[in-house]
Amino acid sequence: MRTIKFSNIALAAVCAVAFLSSSMSATAANTLDGKALYEANCAVCHGKTGEVSDYGKKLKPFPARNHRAIAQYVSRDELRRIITYGVKGTAMTPKKYSLDALEIEAVIDYIKTFDYKPDLANGKKRFKEVCSSCHGIDGRAVTGVGAKNLVYTKLGLKDIVHTMRYGRPGTLMTSKRHQLSNEDIADIANYVYSLRYMANPAKGKQLFEQNCSKCHSTPAHIKLIGNAAAKRTIADLDDRLLDLRIRHGRHVDRAGKKVEKLSSDDIQDIIAYMRTYTN
Repeated sequence: MRTIKFSNIALAAVCAVAFLSSSMSATAANTLDGKALYEANCAVCHGKTGEVSDYGKKLKPFPARNHRAIAQYVSRDELRRIITYGVKGTAMTPKKYSLDALEIEAVIDYIKTFDYKPDLANGKKRFKEVCSSCHGIDGRAVTGVGAKNLVYTKLGLKDIVHTMRYGRPGTLMTSKRHQLSNEDIADIANYVYSLRYMANPAKGKQLFEQNCSKCHSTPAHIKLIGNAAAKRTIADLDDRLLDLRIRHGRHVDRAGKKVEKLSSDDIQDIIAYMRTYTN
């Protein structure tokens, strides 16, 4: 009789816990409480504050990701896709069976409240270890493999993070999302962003007047020649093509040594000045 009585008590306790858990989950769903929904569906792996739990760190073949580190860099569309359909080959299973569309949006709203302070020292260290072989120690990509010059890139932080996570099809830039943690990706992205050269159109104007104005009174008076000139203007050329034309165009026979002495940063300044006429 005592055994039966204990079993009944144990069963009642289990039922009570199950009822309380389902009641909390139902309450979260009914109020679209993103925090409560996150804690009920995500926190066991990703931690209540978006940082990986001890359990999440031990998951195979890849540990859970730190949501806090990339919350401000990853789009809602990407978060929605990951939460809805999961990530193949990882422990991240689809949540479309436990959360409806509105609940998923509430979870994303909560994730978007997370902030992260990047560690530039770690970003520099990991950049040297993982990225410098193609992009160079200084980010200028003078390595001969055709990598993007990160000092002159126009990519924003979100684009840099996305490129690191998924790579660039058709290039040597492969996905780093399983090689680097979200913290590493955020730190490297912020470090790369700190390297960029902020071109100065005012300085570019001075350089243009010193080196170019003898033949071109203003950028508006520059005429393109050759097949590339057909129905195209300077505004149609990207920075790379403008750089090539400044360094190697037919005018070099006349500009000669003036062009040779210009640094890459000088040319970026000139291009920035030229853009004031073409934008």
